[in-house]
Amino acid sequence: MQLLSGTAVAYSAVTGADGHARFTRVNPAHYGLAAERDGFEPARRDDLDLTGSAAVSLDLTLAPALARHESVEVSDKVSPLDEEHSAGGAGVPPQAVKELPGRPATVADALPMVPGVLRRPGGGLVISAAGEHRSAMVVNSADVTDPATGQFGLTVPIDVVESMNVYQTPFLAEYGRFTAGIVSVETRRGGDKFKWELNDPFPDFRIRSYHLRGLRDATPRLNLEGPLIEGKLYFSEGVDYIIRKTEVFELPFPYNEKKQQGVNSFTQLDWIASSTQLVTATVHAAPQRLDYANMDYFNPRPTTPQAGTKNYTGTLAHKWTLFGGILDDTFSFTRFDAQVWGQGQQDFTMAPQGNSGSYFAQQNRRASRIGWAPTYATASLHRLGTHNFKFGASLARSTDHGQIDERPVNLADASGQLLERITFAPGQGFHMHDAEFAAFGQDHWLLTPKLALDFGIRAESQQVSDALRVAPRAGIAWTPVARTGTVIRAGYGLFYDRLPLNVYSFAAYPAQTVSYFNPAGQLTAGPFLYQNQLGTVTARFPFVFQEQDPGNFSPRSATASIQIEQPVNAHLKLRAGYMRNRSDGLVLLNRVAPDPVTNTGTNLLTGNGQARYQQFEITARVRWSDTRQLFFSYVRSHARGDLNDFATFLGTFAVPILRNNQFGNLPADLPNRFLAWGLVQLPWGFRVAPLIEMRSGFPYSALDASQNWVGAPNSRRFPDFISVDSRFSKDFKVNPKYTVRLSVSSYNLTNHFNPEAVHPNEADPAYGFFFGQRGRFFTADFDVLF
Repeated sequence: MQLLSGTAVAYSAVTGADGHARFTRVNPAHYGLAAERDGFEPARRDDLDLTGSAAVSLDLTLAPALARHESVEVSDKVSPLDEEHSAGGAGVPPQAVKELPGRPATVADALPMVPGVLRRPGGGLVISAAGEHRSAMVVNSADVTDPATGQFGLTVPIDVVESMNVYQTPFLAEYGRFTAGIVSVETRRGGDKFKWELNDPFPDFRIRSYHLRGLRDATPRLNLEGPLIEGKLYFSEGVDYIIRKTEVFELPFPYNEKKQQGVNSFTQLDWIASSTQLVTATVHAAPQRLDYANMDYFNPRPTTPQAGTKNYTGTLAHKWTLFGGILDDTFSFTRFDAQVWGQGQQDFTMAPQGNSGSYFAQQNRRASRIGWAPTYATASLHRLGTHNFKFGASLARSTDHGQIDERPVNLADASGQLLERITFAPGQGFHMHDAEFAAFGQDHWLLTPKLALDFGIRAESQQVSDALRVAPRAGIAWTPVARTGTVIRAGYGLFYDRLPLNVYSFAAYPAQTVSYFNPAGQLTAGPFLYQNQLGTVTARFPFVFQEQDPGNFSPRSATASIQIEQPVNAHLKLRAGYMRNRSDGLVLLNRVAPDPVTNTGTNLLTGNGQARYQQFEITARVRWSDTRQLFFSYVRSHARGDLNDFATFLGTFAVPILRNNQFGNLPADLPNRFLAWGLVQLPWGFRVAPLIEMRSGFPYSALDASQNWVGAPNSRRFPDFISVDSRFSKDFKVNPKYTVRLSVSSYNLTNHFNPEAVHPNEADPAYGFFFGQRGRFFTADFDVLF
């Protein structure tokens, strides 16, 4: 057993026949405790307080490890590349990120702490400047994205997470079904002792002008874990209850609160069947209700939609040591339900100064996926170096059932005069089915202790697209000078998106009829009928084999990167990297001009979209211990592409205006972003968690009265964003079992002008005015620890 001071071993001891070890003459401090034994999983406990003078006794239980037998060649030098792949991911320590201001409650809340990941003003996540539908999320090796939209949904609670990593350039062939990035989450097994933790047990109240003005939010989070059968069966549960009212600062109180209410529960059971077999079962349930979704100054309460979503995921995984390797079988089931409706039956009217009426779309859908993903990692093969082979496959069956109905939309000028009217045909029910198959093989080849290569190939197919896609990948990891610890990684690979089923349900969406009017209210053009259709890709790509049928889309990206990682000392690690992503075959929605005789045109989904993304990144991590670590990053990036991405129009909250497609700056293009955050243990038991973000403003487009782009889209920007936040906390021990943690959080300490909105329409008298500032403010909360 070892007492650790940071990563260094401060004291060590060996257990006797009774399993006890004793440390004497220990200097008062905070330590970590680690224990290891052959044939058992290592155990560790962090933040052990030995600052008092009394003796401390505690137990650590070691669970049997999965045995993996293979021959090992003993050398006097350990290769730093033995486990180093060319896929350099960015990880977020869950225990540290939980302490930040704002108290991230889910994986999605924590992801913006990763370089290259942002949250757009509308709330969606973007990775490599692309929306969620171009990325993938896997939890314990199971795909948990929405089969209908490709969105992440309400992600698992952060309290149950063991590790989470974001890979923008994962050159290992085991990763697939994305073109922007992948989020990989591993959840935590129940511990050796029963314990529970209650975070944010009491609600926060809204106080305005020194008067109590109701509930602001209530987010109690309960975590339970422990052994059901000691050494055999472990249990873990994390459940959050959410009532959150978010103020929109551009609108007057009390009509400026968006509301979210729901439950987010994750349950895990781990059964150690034998020394060679581990069975894990998980259930994630996340129903929620959204009131006044996407409300802002231009879309006040009456114009916003209400929504109810339900996300259920269950997995069963079996790990088995077989022939010296690891066989991993994962069965999963995911279901996403969504209902969206407006608050009335009025027409939705868009005008330069703001919108009025009722939200125009009503949606009711149910999507599901059932899948099986077996993989086998072989024992190391020592031939011309060391080979670590891994093979796998996945089978999935997806469905999407539902119906979309839409009401009229009017476009008016600043005086209220009607310019354009869009009406919709009745929606049709859709019933989509898809079968997916993928297979991969990869080799991590350690040529020398200083040089490792990754080679792999992956094949994917989707029944709805009639396409077989092949993705070759290669990477390298090299340590030029072993004693310095420098690692250089580089790679190149092809990646393909999984196509969400709403692309193939589009033909059942309501057809549009568009009419145009002059300032006198007289019809000047139309009515034009636009029917929904799927286009056909005729261009050939060498690694895609497809039929010439409507909807034969294969969105893809070719990604290359190089990265240098340099440990400076035991506490500081630096990393610099450059990545280039070229995406082609993206699905766009374009309008085809109507026939002059029949006045009939087409809203056409095509597979010829493009996007380009470049990123230069510098990061630094300073780590003294789990409770004393800081993260710094600077990202310089540029993102351009076609703007009529299908997800803007076919998502859960659709938009009614379809403009002519243009190639320009993407909505998440941020040239510069600096981020610093962490957790620092202070004297007398205080802790501080700082968060500093400095970045370019998001781009926006100027519009005319008819909501068309003026000039190049996304060529204007919000002012630069600067926010300095922090959270101070201190633990108070109530009795030997219970501890109360009090904390105070501060936001925008510099009171920098960070507007949330702008008047973008040239027909608006306030055109170009930025507003909606969130000034400096403070919150207080406390947790109960057991």
